[in-house]
Amino acid sequence: MKKSALFSSRLSREDPGRPAIVSGGTSCTYAELYRGIDGLNKKLREMGVGKGSRVALWGYNCANWLIAFFAVVQAGGTAVLLNYSMSAEDARELLSMTETDFLLCGDNGETKKEPDAMRKLAALTGIGESRCLDIRPSVLDLATAFPDGAEEPDARTEDEAKDTAFIIFTSGTTSKPKAVQISQRALSFDADAFNGNIADSAGRSVCVAVPLFHILGLLMSYAYLCRGATVCLPANYKPDTLLREIGAHRLSDMAAVGAVYLALAEAEGFEENAAPHLRLCMIAGGMSTPVQMMRLELQFANATFINMYGQSEAAPLTMVRPGDLVEKRAQTVGKPVEGLDVRIADGRGGFLPKGEIGEVVARGDNLMNGYDKLPPEKQPIDENGWLHTGDLGYFDPEGFLHLSGRIKDVIIRGGENISPSEIENALNQVENVRDVKVMGAPHPIYGESVEACVTMTGGETGFDPEKIKTDLRSRLARFKIPSHIFLYEQFPLNVNGKIDQRALRTDLLRRLRALEVDEELAGGVTVFDLVVKNSSYAIVPVTSLVNELASAVGYNMRRALSIRLAVEEMLTERILDAYSAAGDIRVKITLMPEWLRVSFSDSGAEYFIDKRRDTSMSAKIILKAVSDFHTDYLDGKPVYCMDFLYENEFSIQEFLLKSKGDD
Repeated sequence: MKKSALFSSRLSREDPGRPAIVSGGTSCTYAELYRGIDGLNKKLREMGVGKGSRVALWGYNCANWLIAFFAVVQAGGTAVLLNYSMSAEDARELLSMTETDFLLCGDNGETKKEPDAMRKLAALTGIGESRCLDIRPSVLDLATAFPDGAEEPDARTEDEAKDTAFIIFTSGTTSKPKAVQISQRALSFDADAFNGNIADSAGRSVCVAVPLFHILGLLMSYAYLCRGATVCLPANYKPDTLLREIGAHRLSDMAAVGAVYLALAEAEGFEENAAPHLRLCMIAGGMSTPVQMMRLELQFANATFINMYGQSEAAPLTMVRPGDLVEKRAQTVGKPVEGLDVRIADGRGGFLPKGEIGEVVARGDNLMNGYDKLPPEKQPIDENGWLHTGDLGYFDPEGFLHLSGRIKDVIIRGGENISPSEIENALNQVENVRDVKVMGAPHPIYGESVEACVTMTGGETGFDPEKIKTDLRSRLARFKIPSHIFLYEQFPLNVNGKIDQRALRTDLLRRLRALEVDEELAGGVTVFDLVVKNSSYAIVPVTSLVNELASAVGYNMRRALSIRLAVEEMLTERILDAYSAAGDIRVKITLMPEWLRVSFSDSGAEYFIDKRRDTSMSAKIILKAVSDFHTDYLDGKPVYCMDFLYENEFSIQEFLLKSKGDD
């Protein structure tokens, strides 16, 4: 008999007294979970929630969050899952975009700063007070708030399980978030696929170290609650918190992204409080490299790591099984889950054979219902029902999927298509390299350059970019070697634990601009290069430019005026007081690493500022303002250089970076 896809009929009923959820020193039994869902379901219906109602859920991971999620769906509503670190202003945009009607607010980043954040968000979005409910555990413990009563029926029928039950927003690390609409049928399919593949290896408890508004966190919690296991929701994902929870509850399983596992393995107390207990570790989201996976297998001595691959739009698409060889678990994302059709598209409407790289596409019951409020041409599911993932990959002869990067991430250098993941894998084989991200950057000649960002196990100690490049030459073609390798203490992460690619790319481009500026400054950056006719009328435009530039590069008003006067005196000497045969004068203004240089040259003979009888006052004006005055000879002709030291603490590098602007 086919299982129901409705959440209300799938949560385990085998052991009502068993802890269903533990979080922050509190626990909720399965009996309390059922009672909380039924009670809140009734309350939500009294508030007006029904089929089609959109109900925002904004709070940290906790029992109240899961109870509220299931109650909203059981009442017929669509749960709109907000990032708990999101500001009220950002949340307003998403709620307006999805036309959300109701708001359930738990503890979150905003309520920590402003306890009345729920009313603030409601006011911003026009949600009435009667449609808001404060579900902070300190205000309302949903597991115990409602008396025993008759079980509330599900507002949806089995035929309606394919309707949108909740909305998850894409993380927006590279673009504006999209509202992904997911049905009960899709998540139930995912839970069945996952549980079917880990049945012989899963334990009776799991640490979900991923936000519940993220598809991995929600799927893992739901799948284990369907199994009758205990779900632990830690207050945060810091190593000391995780070690405390794992040790206290003797948690057997864990779900997290690669960065969390790597940090946990390096934490003090790991060998005593985590390694002995963990048996099965699910890893997804910020997927680790094969080298990192192998390291984790060694460090988590008793655990088997399970790689999964999917997206908010469909998860999972593929997964490795606990019995697969460690090489396959480390180097692939497994085989397609049962009931899904996953293929490699050639981009022309056909499919590629094993071994050839193309776009990963999938079709089946766990696909989303589309992006909310976006037209058909912006949807990734085509007219034949195939989800276009945007990921590049290939199947090996045994049917395991290997990912090769994102279509949009491909670096095109001088006409060559380069996969960042290939370079990342090579970098991860270099000694002491801990984490890697490779990106393309604009290049004036090649179109794009290959740039690498790394973290090292020893920090700056032993970091030698040239030595790393030498090591890479034995693994990669020369054109794939990164132009630069930048060291980071740690990569910026979003709340999902994924690398915040926009933040990292912005910093990478800034570092590249800093290098460009340093290279430019080595020979000076010319900002003005103009010819002054042998006429007093030509002095004013030059002195005006000098005055503006002096102010722009940080000189105070008095100093800027003295620089202007010095330049004016010099030009006056050259044009009026020297000799009529001086000819046109070339004035060049250059930014040097430590000083502003104004240089003068003409076709006349060598000239000294004290040449004529009336120059003594001019000399005083000039020499008082100029930090260094000297004569250079280019092609045998004199060039008179006036150098003005920058003000204290002024950085010409920072000035030039700002003038170039940030992405």
